[in-house]
Amino acid sequence: MGEFIMITKVRTLLSLAVMTGACSIATAAHGAEDSCTGVPAKERAMGLLAFRDSIVSVTPLNEFRFAGKVKYGHTGGVVIKLRATPELSVPWLERVNSCHMALAGAGKLASYDSALDPFILPGTTVAATEVYSGYELSVKGGNYDAIQTILQRSQALVSTPSAVKTASLEAR
Repeated sequence: MGEFIMITKVRTLLSLAVMTGACSIATAAHGAEDSCTGVPAKERAMGLLAFRDSIVSVTPLNEFRFAGKVKYGHTGGVVIKLRATPELSVPWLERVNSCHMALAGAGKLASYDSALDPFILPGTTVAATEVYSGYELSVKGGNYDAIQTILQRSQALVSTPSAVKTASLEAR
């Protein structure tokens, strides 16, 4: 009799674990859909890379810290500058990024090539700010390896021939 009760308890706990896991997956998928309401399919799939043609420059994000009285700097990620366009705003950039990250977290970006995306790495944070000539995306990595990957992927965004050429005021 005691063995029957133990087997029943184990089955109940296993059933509960399976149901909890299924509910977590459903909640994540539902959360992704909630954060993507009104976001066009291209921007859902590509995230902030949908605005790749608006990228003006990519520079390292240099941060400074203090260890006692000693000030030292390190690279914490990148700053991606976007030119101003009528369809962009800080809230929209943040919404597109939230949607894209939620879909990636829910595993709903099956046909998406994430090997090029600096925004999708685990532990990465993105902050958008408005500047005089457009917007800046500060992309910070969670650790050294993530920062190096962000730097490589971000530089690749502006080094490929598909990037739009912009005017420069270089000395000749």
